[in-house]
Amino acid sequence: MPRYLVIHGHFYQPPRHDPATGEIPREPEAAPYHDFNEKILAECYRPNAELGNFDRMSFDLGPTLGEWLRQRHPEVLRRIGAADRAAVARAGFGNALMQSFHHTILPLATARDRRTELRWGGRWFEHVFGRRPRGIWLPETAVDTATLEACADEGLAFTILSPEQAAEPIDSRYPYRVSLPTGREFGVVFYEGGLSGTVSFDPIATNSAGDFLRRFVLPRYGADDPVDPEVIAIASDGEVYGHHHRFKDYFLQDLLYARAEEAGLDVVSLEQLLALSQPEREVAIHERSSWGCAHQLRRWSGDCDCTPGSGQWKRDLRRALDRLAACIDELTEREAGVLDVWALRDDYVDVVIGAATLPDWLSGHGLAPETDDARRLSRLLEAQHHRLAMYASCAFYWDDLTRIEAGYGVRSGLYAAGLLDRAFGVDLTAAFAADLDSVVGWKSDRSAAELYASAVR
Repeated sequence: MPRYLVIHGHFYQPPRHDPATGEIPREPEAAPYHDFNEKILAECYRPNAELGNFDRMSFDLGPTLGEWLRQRHPEVLRRIGAADRAAVARAGFGNALMQSFHHTILPLATARDRRTELRWGGRWFEHVFGRRPRGIWLPETAVDTATLEACADEGLAFTILSPEQAAEPIDSRYPYRVSLPTGREFGVVFYEGGLSGTVSFDPIATNSAGDFLRRFVLPRYGADDPVDPEVIAIASDGEVYGHHHRFKDYFLQDLLYARAEEAGLDVVSLEQLLALSQPEREVAIHERSSWGCAHQLRRWSGDCDCTPGSGQWKRDLRRALDRLAACIDELTEREAGVLDVWALRDDYVDVVIGAATLPDWLSGHGLAPETDDARRLSRLLEAQHHRLAMYASCAFYWDDLTRIEAGYGVRSGLYAAGLLDRAFGVDLTAAFAADLDSVVGWKSDRSAAELYASAVR
């Protein structure tokens, strides 16, 4: 029986730019680089692309990171796209999985937002990789049945989860399938938890690719001849390879191109694996589970032991964002009139990712670009773009409101409100700022309204 090895890298950065200027503010902690995107590009994304690691590993690339690459370093994005096409040419299956667009925690999103995030992510994937995606990396691997049903609605067939997200004992050496209420099935590969933690947090263990295989990987395969092909799947943040741990991009290259073959292992992507080894075992999942929180996703919605201090601010911030989103959506429906504005929102991603200019997009949807109706719709959809962005998971992931990641969500919401205030003579910003005034972290007595006063103004 063949023994398969999957090395999966999750590559993602949140939307760091100020929506009012389109520029990323200087991030002093990233010195000598201007910001962390530039730092991680130099240490991870570019080296791994140049070494050919994307050609052999399984990976997902977040659209918010990909869009930054498209605008600032398009040659790196082209190289990553070419890696997936090379895998298709070589093996018949791609290396890339899609992500939802803004890295929103999908089980916490409304059904309509979840659909848009999936459709935007799928369209971005198609635009960059030239094919429809088959699998998805769920942000933070956050999952519930409704999310899997929504993924199946978009033609997706599988995902990768933590073994702790299985609701019953599993053997992570084999793929599984989840039966959905609609009668469909969804494939799941469970990564090997111990090995994935070793790669992520023990840089000494990965000093040598050959030693790593001998000491940690090969003993995980069955001792006797298995009935079915076995797989060891290792999943980690892709930034491990060069950014979190220096020189691990070279470790990865040696592992993928030399040592795995010497050890008799077939390096495959997740998509190739599920074509070679159809899931025959069935499993149920823990609802509202993730790889980064075992507490019903409270890390992104309230107080949780996963982060120190009080998480009350997360609940209050999410409540403020939800109230703003409801106001924006109500205004959107009222001002759109007879137009099917939610279908148009799903299609608007082509403007966001540069696949179409706004005038051409409007014309393609039967609207003359210079009319009042077209201008009104374009304001509504651009506000929707930033209203979706405010839910990026990083805004809630860390321990306190004072972190720059929380600021991403607040600034996106304020910008969306401001767009509509100016266009329609409303005052969503004042109501949102009032809600932000009651959002206070535990490291400072300053509210979100005070911390981001310049954005409010």
